[in-house]
Amino acid sequence: MSLRKSKIKSLAEAVADIPDGAKILAGGVHLSNTPMALVRQLIRKGAKDLEIIPTPATGLWVDMLIAADAVRKIHVSYIGLEFLGLAPNFRRAAEAGKIEVVDVDEPTIFHGLRAAASGLPFVVFPPIHLLTDLPKVSPQVYKSIVDPFTGKTVVAVPPLQPDVCFVHVAKADIYGNGLSLGGRHMEDIITKASKRVILSAEEIVDNAEFCADPTRTTIPGVLVEAVVHAPMGAWPGACPGVYDYDRPHLLEYNEMAKKNETSSYLDRFVRPHADDTAMIAALDDEHLSRLRMAR
Repeated sequence: MSLRKSKIKSLAEAVADIPDGAKILAGGVHLSNTPMALVRQLIRKGAKDLEIIPTPATGLWVDMLIAADAVRKIHVSYIGLEFLGLAPNFRRAAEAGKIEVVDVDEPTIFHGLRAAASGLPFVVFPPIHLLTDLPKVSPQVYKSIVDPFTGKTVVAVPPLQPDVCFVHVAKADIYGNGLSLGGRHMEDIITKASKRVILSAEEIVDNAEFCADPTRTTIPGVLVEAVVHAPMGAWPGACPGVYDYDRPHLLEYNEMAKKNETSSYLDRFVRPHADDTAMIAALDDEHLSRLRMAR
């Protein structure tokens, strides 16, 4: 008999004890494998004053949280809606000074997370950043130091350690092992960098499926605190190998966001429902079926 305990929780249970002001990271890249079900549940919870530590290329989940007035501070290299351009709510809030923006580049985010994952006090770069305005714009991030081995100037950046990391995958078992059917998007780095990891999955499968081919495991259960069964949990983005992104819905979201009407979007699609199960059930199943991939 297994001594391991199930980590299955509902969406509400999984995010219930995330405090206001927490540092949040959500996995995926652009519109692929973004854990939108968990993000939407944070909005339903009424989360406030969050500090966002995104992956280097991210967008929809951050834009939606900003529209929900849930964000206080964000580390930024790129926040956009991919083929739709820059994220409207992020751009508007940044221009108005309503959120604190820590302006960095992609290597700073990646290596900051890697430093946290490795327990390093900081990481260093060749002095390429000194050729940019980043040290002037974000002096709290970029520090010039002397390389003790060469005596040359290098640039140090601090670790980035999220309090909570959300990750979405195609398959998981009750113990937290997760499998993505698409390419990997820093899951190994971001889960090790974070204090807590909450995993959502399209399908909960038997642990035997992971035991039969363990090298395919994207995230080992030892890193995961909670597992949530969340069909269509990346919608309106894509979950590789399961369904494509919902282009018409994304166009609708973008048009509403550009008009500063995202609150109406949330009142229509997010807030009226207790969780994503109810939200997905209220959508047009015929439309959703056209997004699903043959497996």
